[in-house]
Amino acid sequence: MFRTALAAALVASAIAAAHHGRVLDRVGLLGSCGAVGAPTKDGGQWLECRPGYLTGDPDLSQDACTAGVKRGAVRYWRCPTQLIGGRSSDETPTR
Repeated sequence: MFRTALAAALVASAIAAAHHGRVLDRVGLLGSCGAVGAPTKDGGQWLECRPGYLTGDPDLSQDACTAGVKRGAVRYWRCPTQLIGGRSSDETPTR
């Protein structure tokens, strides 16, 4: 009985952590992108994307972005609009 309850508690906490903290992105299983620098004058944005072990390189071509140079595992993308908003250091992320 104790083992079943412990296993259920571990599964529930793992699901909660994955849902809340984007754990799969952080451990590198899913590809992820982040803004590089401030938005450009025309309102566009440069993104730095890293591949994930499960998903590979993120493809932003569906968002009208243009693939740029690839340095090592990092691919840079130029997007005509902001896809990722900036956040101050004291602001918490939204879901």
